[in-house]
Amino acid sequence: MKSTKTLIGIAAAAAALTLAACGDNGAGTSSGGDGEEVDLTFATFSPDQEPAIREILDVFEEQNPGVTVEIQIIPWTDYWSTLQTSTAGGTGPDVAWMLGAKIGQYIDGGVLLPLDDAFEESGLNIEKYPEQLVDLFVDDDTTYALPKDFDTIGLWYNKALFDEAGVAYPTPDWTWDDVIAAAQALTKPDGSVYGIGAPLDPQATYYNTIYQAGGEVISADGTTSGYDSPEAIAGIQFWTDMINKYDVSPTLESFADTESVAQFMSGRLAMLTTGSFYAIRFANDEYSSANFDVTELPGGVEEATIINGIGNVALASTEHPEEAARLAVFLSGAEASQISSETGTVIGSYEGTQQAFVDAFPQFNLQAFLDQAENGVVLPVSRNTDAWASRESEFLTPAWTGEQTVEEAAGNLAGAMNEALAQENQD
Repeated sequence: MKSTKTLIGIAAAAAALTLAACGDNGAGTSSGGDGEEVDLTFATFSPDQEPAIREILDVFEEQNPGVTVEIQIIPWTDYWSTLQTSTAGGTGPDVAWMLGAKIGQYIDGGVLLPLDDAFEESGLNIEKYPEQLVDLFVDDDTTYALPKDFDTIGLWYNKALFDEAGVAYPTPDWTWDDVIAAAQALTKPDGSVYGIGAPLDPQATYYNTIYQAGGEVISADGTTSGYDSPEAIAGIQFWTDMINKYDVSPTLESFADTESVAQFMSGRLAMLTTGSFYAIRFANDEYSSANFDVTELPGGVEEATIINGIGNVALASTEHPEEAARLAVFLSGAEASQISSETGTVIGSYEGTQQAFVDAFPQFNLQAFLDQAENGVVLPVSRNTDAWASRESEFLTPAWTGEQTVEEAAGNLAGAMNEALAQENQD
């Protein structure tokens, strides 16, 4: 995990899916069978993506006569508990979004359908997907999902606030020190504007700086925590200093009251590191669309950005396994990727569709998200990621509030994480 991995232009793929391309549309041709009407449900946690999803589903329904798909939007705060409960009770959706950090427990629970046959039927080419993300969803040579998109993290900034403060806009060659200096110049003494937001957000903040510092969250073999290393501590310290040393970010309590993205969109934050997936929300807001832009993350000892992607899984409890598997594959296919990208919703996973995302909102420098992909580090996971990732906030909060040093908090987290990993590797 310590070394960066190229995302675009891969040459090899997971062994489970070494299939030659015989077409790129990923469309099935079967209907419900014998004139049967098939009703499927598809669960997602993003209202921002609903319009693009509906457009994709309309294409699927057109190519699969007799099959209709209903979207279920479940808020992120309830999504995983709802999916787990409904799946255990056999009442879950037919198809649902899945993350690499979550899929292990569902595979172990035997509640997912293998997608290899549906993929072979689709004619898609596995070499056109990001290899690292494909690997997240393959277990024991069986594929349970395909990445529908990928995202990287960028440095978003408010040009109006930079102009008002007379500060030059961020550039791709900025360092950590440049961010600190700009944040200090942008912060207003009355607290109406802070230079940057420093929420306790692993994907958007401290995972990136841990790897930029030359550290790691988890060892490459998945057996050991990296949190207690000097490099990881430095990566975390970068963010806690924004609150406790430089006073250029709102407090953790403030972010609990109003999330960082909302504070950014209201003009209270001049900078925020967050993902490509927020481009559509910013573009659809009049103030954000007119004033925001984005560049690559500042570099530390190394350049790094966290890469993640969402997969689509079919649930074994479905009454229509053939159609559900076909839908799960289609939602990650070439046509779906093209629609996702050209609407600016997310960066489509299928090779050849990413430029449409860059072109979707020309007011933003969305090319930055693709340019830094070569420095991408896949979001750290293990077989049972939740066993330790769910405790990150618990152990790191005292460092964000200043009640503990970063060394103390990170050391305590490393201890708890090592216990969880030891248990995981015994099972």
